[in-house]
Amino acid sequence: MWSDNPNWLMTVLFLLALALLCFVMKLIVILLPVTPQAVGPFVSWLLVSPETFVRSQSVASIQRVLLQVLMLLGAACLSFWIYWWLVSAFQIRGILLSYLAVPILLLLMEFLVTTLRLILLPGGRLLPALHRRPWAARSIAEFWGKRWNLWFSDWFRYVVFRPLRRWPVFALILVFAASGLMHEWVINVPLYYLTGRVLFGSMVIYFLLQAVGILWEHYVLKGHPRLIMTFVWLVVFVPLPLVLNEGMLRVLHLWPGIKP
Repeated sequence: MWSDNPNWLMTVLFLLALALLCFVMKLIVILLPVTPQAVGPFVSWLLVSPETFVRSQSVASIQRVLLQVLMLLGAACLSFWIYWWLVSAFQIRGILLSYLAVPILLLLMEFLVTTLRLILLPGGRLLPALHRRPWAARSIAEFWGKRWNLWFSDWFRYVVFRPLRRWPVFALILVFAASGLMHEWVINVPLYYLTGRVLFGSMVIYFLLQAVGILWEHYVLKGHPRLIMTFVWLVVFVPLPLVLNEGMLRVLHLWPGIKP
């Protein structure tokens, strides 16, 4: 299977790199002082930080979570089919692939997290969603801090922002630089190993742009909410091909030239 479709190998390399990253991140959390109410056997092995543990909610209905899993799986499969139909029908290539892949990425992430929720239901708790309506963000800071990938934002808040709260600008730049390096590790390094393609630096550039954008909206655009809302999508969405590059598209099996 891998010899006919190297994207499978890219997916495996991505997951291995991600697993190692998660182990290191969890190890850092363990070594930091943890408040008593945040400690518990339920998800002590998970990546997520103590803030995510506290925000976990009680199980409401196993049927509802199962329905969510099935609906997300169906929506992801439908969006995958639409993607390949559009790519084949209009011979789409280049950076347009990155923009076209956004719905699939979002649906797959939600599907995987909701599936994890379902698996952990016997433990008596329900993990919070990974995203919280990111399309409703009214600022770049809100997008990354309160709406996108809440598990990782909790980790950064606990590990970086809290210890460095006296130097918020430095903490902000450090967080996004670290995010860029993490993405380099899980995407660009496996891509280089698999194909020899050198895309190093693209992830760091993208995430440092986000830090600059947050500082700009805070110090320059403050008091102009309409300008900020437009600025959000200019900074977050326009440079998206830097992060949703060939490596990520291969992980998602969305790279043209290979039959899905």
